[in-house]
Amino acid sequence: MKYMKLKAYMAEFIGAFALVLVGSTAAVLNLELSSIALAFGLILMAMIYAVGSTSGGHFNPAVSFAMALTKRLSWKDFGMYSFFQLLGSLIAVLCLVPFVGDLSNLGANQIFGDFGGQTGILILLLGVLVEVIGTFLFVFVILRVTKEPNLKSLAGLIIGLTLAALIYFTGPLTNASLNPVRSIFSGLFQGGKALEQVWIFIVGPMIGAFLAAVAAPYFDQVPEEKA
Repeated sequence: MKYMKLKAYMAEFIGAFALVLVGSTAAVLNLELSSIALAFGLILMAMIYAVGSTSGGHFNPAVSFAMALTKRLSWKDFGMYSFFQLLGSLIAVLCLVPFVGDLSNLGANQIFGDFGGQTGILILLLGVLVEVIGTFLFVFVILRVTKEPNLKSLAGLIIGLTLAALIYFTGPLTNASLNPVRSIFSGLFQGGKALEQVWIFIVGPMIGAFLAAVAAPYFDQVPEEKA
């Protein structure tokens, strides 16, 4: 049992590492939103098919949080999954630094623009809202797709494409986090505005995941009552 648990934790480590490294590198080196969206979506899809049967293929504390809330993951495993996801992200960012040459641009998340002329705290709150909505939709799809037996074989494809689609929505606004481990270490090392706003990309995704965990069970199939 302990060996199987360790395999699951290592799967989360590798998946988070791949997601952050590939996606963040695309964000740093390629300014085309479509390429960034595909990089994130395709690597997520690949890692879900590679190790998803071992751990569930979360690679994201927000996803693990929703799974714990819906009793599909224990709270102990939520803590361990989150730890190994963070560790994978840290190693990915440390690998990214020599690839890009400095710390000034690690593809960190931050709010772009002023949402049509807004100012002050309202900009920050709108940034949180973007991450809440994006993560809600992302995690809602994950919870529903992985619950439907006839869709499980397509889960990796659907989830990867969903992430890519949501990056088109959130990318121009917040550089598309939807995942705290995507943001924490890139913001920490890049510093400046990214570090000041890193809380947005922790709070927003976790709220979105909570709302998805509340909403998703509503659509579970209920056995028909006998006449």
